[in-house]
Formats: sequence, C-alpha cells, structure tokens
Amino acid sequence: MHITQLARRQASAIRLDEAGILSWLHFGDLHITEAHEQNYQDFVALVAHANHHLAGRVSFAVLPGDNVDSGSEDEYQLVKPIVDRLAIPLYAIPGDHDMKTGSLDLFRAYLEPEPVQSFVSGPYRCVFLNSLNSGDRKRFGFGQVQTVWLRSELEAATRQRQRAVLFMHTYPSELGGSAAEVTALVRQHRVLMVDMGHTHYNEIANDGQTIYATTRSTGQVEEGPVGFSVVNLDNGVVSWKFNPRGDAPLVMITSPADEAFIVDATRKDQLVAGTVDIRTKVFDHARVVAATCSIDDGLPLRMSPIGTGPVWHCPWETSMVADGVHHLTVQMETLDGRRGTDVIRVRTSQSGHFAPPLRKSGDDANAIGTWPEKGILGTQLGPNRNGRKWPPRGAPK
Repeated sequence: MHITQLARRQASAIRLDEAGILSWLHFGDLHITEAHEQNYQDFVALVAHANHHLAGRVSFAVLPGDNVDSGSEDEYQLVKPIVDRLAIPLYAIPGDHDMKTGSLDLFRAYLEPEPVQSFVSGPYRCVFLNSLNSGDRKRFGFGQVQTVWLRSELEAATRQRQRAVLFMHTYPSELGGSAAEVTALVRQHRVLMVDMGHTHYNEIANDGQTIYATTRSTGQVEEGPVGFSVVNLDNGVVSWKFNPRGDAPLVMITSPADEAFIVDATRKDQLVAGTVDIRTKVFDHARVVAATCSIDDGLPLRMSPIGTGPVWHCPWETSMVADGVHHLTVQMETLDGRRGTDVIRVRTSQSGHFAPPLRKSGDDANAIGTWPEKGILGTQLGPNRNGRKWPPRGAPK
C-alpha cells in the first residue's frame, strides 16, 4: 500500500448534533453467506430499524469487519444492496474473513474503496484502520505504511487538541508484531476510544484513559438477541449501549459519565462534583412528550429539550448528596405512548478524591465485566483469545 492510498475523507456530512454530541451506530460482524440464512435476514431487519428510528440522530454507522464469511463475490453481492438501503453514512473496515481470497479487491469494489481513512468532526478525529495490513492474511497486524500514517494522524490530533477514536477489527494487543507500537501510540496520544468487532460478544474495557468497546456478532455465536450498539461522545464523555432489534425508543444518558467510563477524574462530568448538566439522547422516530430524571430513590425531575433536537437535559446540584456512587435514572415517553429508560452509576466527590480501580497491563485485560442493563452478558462466546467455547457445537471451524 502506498501512502497516497491512505485517505482523509471530507466529512462535511459527518456533523455533531445540535447539542454537540457525536453519535454512531455499530453493526456487529455480519458473516454473510446466503440470503436464506438468519443472519442475512437479521441484517435486513436491523437496517430497516436503523432507518426508521436512528436516521438523522446518529452521525454515521460502522461495519467492523468480517462483513462476509468466505470473501466470495456472491457474498458481497448480497451485502451491497442492503447497505445501499441504509439512510445513514456508512464506514466499513475489513476483517480476516473479508480477505479470505487473499486480497481486499472485492471489499473495495462492493463496500469501501478506502478501508483506511479518517475524518474530523468537531473536537473528534475518527480513524478507520485495516487490521490485516501486515501482508499476512492469516495474521492480524499493521504494515509500516499504515503505522506511519496512524502516527501522523494521532500527532495531528494531539496538536489540534482533538480526541482520537480508532475503528479496527480487533483489540490493539492482538495485532501481532505491530501490537506494541500501536498500543504505545494509543497510550501516548491518549486515544479516547477504540471501537471493534471480532470478539463476537459485547465487551467494554477501560485501562484508565481509553475505552475499548466490542459489539457482538450478527452472524455467529449467539449472545442474547441480535441488535447493534450505539456510542455517544458528549464533550469527551463516552456512553455505550447495545440496542436489541425491535427495542425503541433507545434512551442513553450521555453526561455525566458512568463510573465505568471515567477516563479523566479531573473533570466534574466524570468524577462528578458541583452542579452538572444531566444530558440524555433519545433515538426514535416519534416525538418525546415527557422526560424525567431521578437520583437514587429521589423524586423525578423534569427535563427540557435542547433546541429542537433529540437531547434533553436538567441541572443536578451534586453537593446535595453524599460523596459516593449514585444511580441516575432517566425515563422518556414518546407521543405514541412508548417508554424508554436508561440507568447509570455516577461517582460523586466534591473534594476530587478518586481511588481508581486496579488496572492490569493491556487493553482487554481491563474488561469491566457483566453489565446486562447495557447488553453485556459476560458469556464471551467468540473467536478471540479470551473467547470461550469456540466454535459452538455444530458451527463450522
């Protein structure tokens, strides 16, 4: 790959919402084979659901690799007309199954002519990478050209005070011979988030400065109902939630941060102190007519919309509660009577004292564990190094 092939897409269409939040939708690994298979029908339904409820409310969507199973043209021809129906800007990155034929020619022709690219939107720099760039299609890794380009992107983000988000198929620690260098770059430039596929299960890890997120596969290894994840970046606060197909409205508290997502304890919207703005985003086609928030078992407080967009907010004077962990609950109701809820655990400290949890060396080593309210079931059924019981009985190896 020549350096001139590494592209920076003009992202005039990739904008923050009215409240300054960057949101995206993450489909899991599709592993498409044939039209009659359940995973293909699920993907058709997920695209229809996203178009109905999320179009105009998320900035873009991501396909995280292993979009087809054997890399054949027949499989890509099945995926192409479905992604063409998606009413949301789409970015696709490759996985090992996408290049089982030995090249990414079909991936480029049907899904993404520029699998390695970046864009800047507001204070964020989103970087899309090829985890099979080492020249060995059987092993994950970055080639020298891509690594040099990634370094330049992260250096630019640091200079311009942007928070970088990386999209790749697998955890940085699984990138073979390039793992140490990529991991060091993530650390050096304080990458805000790495969003991935590959594991086939939902997982969140936090090494103290970077959030790592994986979304379950649509095509292989069942872990509860099929769906997609949604991510929000709200002034550097990360929120993540898995949305099972058919569940609507999707309600997500975007600020303050859940205690599991604290990556900067000096900020009062992460280690919460003083008066903070509770902000919540709803993803649905219908208008919201009522929104309330409550702290622990306290009385509900009315929330108000920010402009005409899907974000609602209300102030919270945190000095009125004791320092420690508190449950923050938001409930919303749409015009047609449907309701959605989100609950997070926020840690308050008026003094700013924070004893972070013990961190291990590595990225996936810092997984936060089971979190069923967000769709993280802890089953870990998948093909990565931490996966259990792979392949499932009866599944192809």
